[in-house]
Amino acid sequence: MSMMRNLRTAASQRAKRLLASAVTQVAPPIRRGIEIAISEGLHDPVLGSSLKQRLKATPVRLTARYLAFTVKRARLAELAPEPVGGNLSGYLAGLRDAGIEKALAGLCARIPDGARARRDVTELAEVEFEVRHGVAKPERLRRLLELTPSELRLVRDLGRPWDRDGDEELRETMRPAETLAYLAWDLKQYAGATRPIKRTNLYAAFVDAYGDAAPERLREEVAHFEAQFEAGLRSVGAADRERLERAFTLHCAPLRDAFPEPAADRHEEEGAVEGVSSAVVLFGMLCAVGWLVAYVAIVYRGFADQTYGVPLVAFFANLTWEFAYGFLLDPLGDYFHTASIFGFLVDAVIAWQVWKYGAAQFPNSALGRYFRPLFGVCVAAALSVNYHAFIDLADPDGEYTGFGINLMMSILYLKMLEDRGSPAGQSMYIAIGKWLGTLCAWIATALTVTTSPKQTWPTSWSDFTRTSLGSRSYPLTPLINVMYGWTFLLDVAYCVLLHRSIKAAGMSPWRRL
Repeated sequence: MSMMRNLRTAASQRAKRLLASAVTQVAPPIRRGIEIAISEGLHDPVLGSSLKQRLKATPVRLTARYLAFTVKRARLAELAPEPVGGNLSGYLAGLRDAGIEKALAGLCARIPDGARARRDVTELAEVEFEVRHGVAKPERLRRLLELTPSELRLVRDLGRPWDRDGDEELRETMRPAETLAYLAWDLKQYAGATRPIKRTNLYAAFVDAYGDAAPERLREEVAHFEAQFEAGLRSVGAADRERLERAFTLHCAPLRDAFPEPAADRHEEEGAVEGVSSAVVLFGMLCAVGWLVAYVAIVYRGFADQTYGVPLVAFFANLTWEFAYGFLLDPLGDYFHTASIFGFLVDAVIAWQVWKYGAAQFPNSALGRYFRPLFGVCVAAALSVNYHAFIDLADPDGEYTGFGINLMMSILYLKMLEDRGSPAGQSMYIAIGKWLGTLCAWIATALTVTTSPKQTWPTSWSDFTRTSLGSRSYPLTPLINVMYGWTFLLDVAYCVLLHRSIKAAGMSPWRRL
């Protein structure tokens, strides 16, 4: 009996960790670790919640985490001297961000002091902008410390009723504890950094402002927030006080150690601009248009010919790639992620065609008899592989996974044409849409390494060719170039062979959608 209870408890804790991890996937990569740590080590022990409550609250918290991140990013882009990504990107972002801001306001109305939470997110963007550009006044650094956990606080407050006596005091006491936990995390990241350190790292911000005196000045700030925390502890109940003290000791231990040596020469360049050029956005949109043509033709031909129009293995890989990229990895974060959401919705229609017509493609076989159960297995397998490929290959832009699936699809389209012995489920618009969509995807990737938000186009065609083909670092590595090169050639071969097959069947290649 005790063993079963322990197993249930362990499974519940594991499920809670997975849900917390799902929410933090929307956060910037440099903040995911600390947000999971605070969620598990501070919020869960102090606030407590059952697995059922956590499951119910996770969709709302995930939405809030994304909206807060996006509103902050929109404010940073608004403060930039030039639109990040150029005028085209800035105009489209304005249309998107207006709706996002309204949605965040609606969520904030559901939590105590929601207007303050919303203001804090916007002000955090303003302070971070000052820090990135080296114009933050020393007195603003304390505000940076106070505001850094603002996005996580929104997630903390949603999905939980704040109706218990003493809840207001508990929330206020957690604020300095969260600030100090973030600071302890950034100190650890600063000490172990092997790449240029973000200027918004809390310790880096103090080093930029105070130089070698940064450790001493930061000690004063630590004492200030510790005094706030101690005062707050006196206002909460004994049980909450004990849990808060235990969590504080666990997460803020690095504040007791010696601070790292200031190293301003290891900080990122002042005023570093994040984002992409308008040229990248343009070709990304053209990629979406090319694939939209292919998708529409696949759906049309599927219904017309009562079959599916994508090779099965490639279909499962592509369906789950669109889902992971569109919904799990920075959803709506940019136009490519947004396009993947629409791509997934079209893929869902293709999935229905596979479900309806798939078994008929394998008559008198075990695959045909068990097609629908295997369908679910294949979706689960493909999603788990795709998701972990994004993470394990450090592939946030979906370059390795996307071009790898594309290459597999190009090979399998040739095989499908041969196996069927006819152009059933296929058309020139599918072939050309895929070919052009993938070409534009590669050009967009190449433009990320040959342009910048301040330089819309490459300096010359020779520079574009030399730099893109010679690139050795992500997002355009030699492997990605090789995969795309073979995809291009196979797509051309498929277009030629499909054209011949359609003509041999006595049909017009260009009148057949």
